[in-house]
Amino acid sequence: MLNAVKRVFGSAPIWAWIVMVVCAVILVVGLIVSSNRTAPTSTSSAGVTPASMAPLEQPATLEFIEDAEANPSEPRTIVLLGDSTGAARDGWAPALGTTISQKLQRPMATKFWNATTNDYGAMVGLGDGPNGPIGFWNGSASGKDANYALENLDKLITPDVTPDLILLNFGHTQDPNTPLAEQLKPLITELRQKYPDAELVAIKQSPAQGGATNAIMEGYASAMDAEGIQVIDVYSAFPADSAALRPLLRDTVNPNPAGQQIWTTTVLKAFELQA
Repeated sequence: MLNAVKRVFGSAPIWAWIVMVVCAVILVVGLIVSSNRTAPTSTSSAGVTPASMAPLEQPATLEFIEDAEANPSEPRTIVLLGDSTGAARDGWAPALGTTISQKLQRPMATKFWNATTNDYGAMVGLGDGPNGPIGFWNGSASGKDANYALENLDKLITPDVTPDLILLNFGHTQDPNTPLAEQLKPLITELRQKYPDAELVAIKQSPAQGGATNAIMEGYASAMDAEGIQVIDVYSAFPADSAALRPLLRDTVNPNPAGQQIWTTTVLKAFELQA
C-alpha cells in the first residue's frame, strides 16, 4: 500500500494525495480515481446516431483488460451506473472488482452510491497489487432509473474523474411500456459527449419475477449492437420459467446469493476472467 501511495504522489494532483492519505489510514487500499489525466469538457454537439457508429470489433471489456495489462503503471477508472441490482456490497460488482484486481495485480477500491444522500459513501478496498491503481465508482442507485443517473451525472462522475470503462445496468426501474434502448439514449448521448474516450458496456439484466419489465428487454441487445456498445447478457443466463427463477431472487427483481453468483459468473466471462 505504501508503495502505491508513493507512486501516486509522484504523478497525481494534490486532491489525489489527500485521497491516498485517507485511504492509507482507514482502508487497505484507497480509491484512486485515475484522474491525473485531464477530463474532457462537455460539448454541445448533436447526439451520436447508430448509423454513425463504427461496428463493434473487440469487446470493450477485453480491451480494458488488455490495455491495463499493456500499461501496468497507468491508473484506470471504472464507473457503474444502474439500479439496485448492482448495489449489493457482497454482490457481483465488488466481486468483479476483486477479480480484476487479482488478474491485473493492481490495488483497487470502490465507493457505493447512496441514493438518500445523493453522494458516495466511504471507500472500500477490493484488492492490492504492485501496479497502477484502479478506482471503481459504483453508482448503482436503488429504485432509480437512467433519468436519475443523467440528472445526477456530475455527482456520479465528478469533474476530477475520467472514466475508462462505464457499465450501464438499467432495466427493472424503467418504464415497462417503452423500449429500454430508447430510454437509455439520452444518458448514452451525454456520456459520449462528456467522455469520448470511455468505452460503454450495457448489461442486459436478469428477468423479473412476473415479467413486469421483461418485455422492454426485447430488441435491447441488437439496439446496443447498432450503437457499437457491447452487451453482457445476464438475462439469458437465468431461467425463463417463473418457478425456476423464484429461488434465485430475494424479491421480484434483485438477485439473492445464488442469483448473484450467476450475475458474477456471467460478467466475469465477459471480461474473460472466468472459464
